[in-house]
Amino acid sequence: MKTHPDCLPCYRRQALQVAKICSDRAADHQAVVAAIDILLPDIDLQQTPPANAIRIYDRIAAVTGCPDPYRHIKKRNNVEARRLLPLIREEVRRSAVPLAAAVRFAIAGNSIDYGAFAAIDADGAISRCRSAVLAVDHLHLLLDRIGRLQNGSRVLYLADNCGEIVYDQLVLECLQERGLDLTVAVRGGPIINDASLEDALECGLDRYGRVIGSGVACPGTSLAHCSDELLGHFHRADLVISKGQGNFETLSEVDRDIFFLLMVKCRVAARHLAGLTGIDQRLLPGEGEMVVYYSPQHQP
Repeated sequence: MKTHPDCLPCYRRQALQVAKICSDRAADHQAVVAAIDILLPDIDLQQTPPANAIRIYDRIAAVTGCPDPYRHIKKRNNVEARRLLPLIREEVRRSAVPLAAAVRFAIAGNSIDYGAFAAIDADGAISRCRSAVLAVDHLHLLLDRIGRLQNGSRVLYLADNCGEIVYDQLVLECLQERGLDLTVAVRGGPIINDASLEDALECGLDRYGRVIGSGVACPGTSLAHCSDELLGHFHRADLVISKGQGNFETLSEVDRDIFFLLMVKCRVAARHLAGLTGIDQRLLPGEGEMVVYYSPQHQP
């Protein structure tokens, strides 16, 4: 998905949001916004929004002197999600199709996204996910694909945000029970509230398989910026599951099949997804719709 001019005010909003976390001085807020305003005219609209965000957040960190402004928020989100996890896990295990229930809760966890929202209502998203209609519903294709995988098949799970990664464990547990070889990829460094290696290990994701970083602090999986390790797992995997809007934005048009699990949180991403799927744009306003989207892009 290419960057749209409508993304530019969002970069500016995010910059001010970070500035307010780092300082309570109006002059500091103004300095951060001014620094980003200098960059915006040169944003490459042919790149994905997360790829452009690398430069934006590098500049924010340089001005604020704060490379990980969401650090304490991320830890709090993980703690809050881990508190709820046992009850939700029991509900998943009692459900008629545990994997389907796990996917719904994992998508609800994608509401914990400070790049898209200033205020987070994870509890509301968890409550609604049980009965919410999927705006794009390829869940049956995902269940069928997983059901056909052989023991030891390689699965790459591209994680997204802190808090969310706790709910991802519900899906990872279902995959692990099937004897699949799991790799979980997180960000290569701190950016917004996205999960890093430190966050993933703190939440115990290494209980399910290997955990790797992408090689870059980017709020998505921008293959041109990723490490050889990540690229190797991406191209060799028998199944790739991508979580979150940032990963969708960076991978929606790449040359391999991917299952995307996300909440759609902006009009630009919503229009792009509607164009890919052919569904009525009115069903995808970009206001938190839950999606399971299968992209067979250039599948050999």
